[in-house]
Amino acid sequence: MRKIQKILLGIFLGGVLLGGIGTGVALVEYSSLAYAGERRLGEENLITQNMDYVFIPEEEEVLIIDSYWGEEDCRIESDEEVPEGTIRYEITYNEKAVKPRLNFWETEEAEEESDQITMEEQQKRRKTFLQLHVRYINSDFATLMTCKDEILRELKNKRIFTYDMAYVTKLRIKVNPETMPFVHKE
Repeated sequence: MRKIQKILLGIFLGGVLLGGIGTGVALVEYSSLAYAGERRLGEENLITQNMDYVFIPEEEEVLIIDSYWGEEDCRIESDEEVPEGTIRYEITYNEKAVKPRLNFWETEEAEEESDQITMEEQQKRRKTFLQLHVRYINSDFATLMTCKDEILRELKNKRIFTYDMAYVTKLRIKVNPETMPFVHKE
């Protein structure tokens, strides 16, 4: 029985020693890597597309809901080239990673004319909420497999990058100046 305990103790200590050596080698290899910055993946698949929402300004008021890209991306710009009654989303995105679409829903509210006091003279104006929605269509594993050769090549050169996927890279919301009073941010 004593002999088995000595053998098991020897195997355990050998495993600890080999594990320690392996950990040391891994740490030395990792510490020799140089951080080389950021790489953006998918820029070769970027396309720019115009998505229009058309409405009748006298009958409808449009409230634009912020997207998750932040305040600066959801500014409404005046552009005379956009037809009246049209809200144009100009979006640059990775066509292999995302699919954008415009979502809208309506409510109906009674608004009193500003220059008339009587309740009989009310105008019904629909309120439409408009939001850009992006559906992800790629797989992180597929992205990893696409880039594996580059990642391994850089590791052999003792460099490591932070990889970032390009999804939506640019968004502009354009409205004709004549239509601008009927478009608001929510």
